[in-house]
Amino acid sequence: MYNRRYTGKIELAVLDTAGTFCDGPGDMSHRWPRDDGRGCKAPVVPFYEAIRQFGIELDWASIRKPMGMFKPTHLRMLMNLPEFVEQWEAKYNRPWGEDDFEAILAAFRPLMSKYIVDEDLARPIEGAVEAIAKMKEAGILVGCDTGYYAEDSAALNKVLEDKFDMKFDVVTNAEKVPGRPSPFMVYDCMLSAYKLTNKVIPCEAVVKIDDTAAGMKCGNNAGVWTIGLYASGSNDYDMLAASKPDFLVPSVKYVPEIIFNEIEPRLRRGERPGQGLIETI
Repeated sequence: MYNRRYTGKIELAVLDTAGTFCDGPGDMSHRWPRDDGRGCKAPVVPFYEAIRQFGIELDWASIRKPMGMFKPTHLRMLMNLPEFVEQWEAKYNRPWGEDDFEAILAAFRPLMSKYIVDEDLARPIEGAVEAIAKMKEAGILVGCDTGYYAEDSAALNKVLEDKFDMKFDVVTNAEKVPGRPSPFMVYDCMLSAYKLTNKVIPCEAVVKIDDTAAGMKCGNNAGVWTIGLYASGSNDYDMLAASKPDFLVPSVKYVPEIIFNEIEPRLRRGERPGQGLIETI
């Protein structure tokens, strides 16, 4: 039986946004008393504030549970949490309905647009600028996938480019492409890379980098290499390890080292991604 083996280099790196290359960990309790010190606060704060407008209190740990999903999907999952349902029915004497979902989503949208470009949050994680520069110097296309609305994602990427000279080669649109844990945002970046270069990039030549379990599952479902970031974003080591990435590292700072010293030597030997956790830093 014919079995093709790719033995080339990494051609495309697809990165999540908050907790992956910006909006890293730090103590912001002077602004948000419930701050848990973890990265990826930009989606948490507007969810918390929007839901609170309707008299419902969710802690940050609960809000983080669906992290990585497209934001309307994320909200729907929050509204189905037992602690949300119990509070809602106690306050309104009825189950929540679609009009309620749309009302909370409408409150969330302007808050998300506000916080995604907040100067405390729209800031690269330590080593992110250098990591992306090293990948580009090696001829790797750098893509961005995210659960943000396209308008908000574009606003954040403009801030990163204008202030920090961080520019992505390809960007996917979560409003048009099914999101994590499905593989399609990675495939969309691969399609955009093809349109940019007129070169087909095989799955083995792609690496997905994310701070969420949903992101690792997205990469696994796409058949690409996966690198989980356990100290810079929303999900911790155990949550990421359970999603079976190829590599686990603290932050994006270590990604070039993993690509050049771990993944590419394996590719030269004809190895493929998706064999379970290989390496941890």
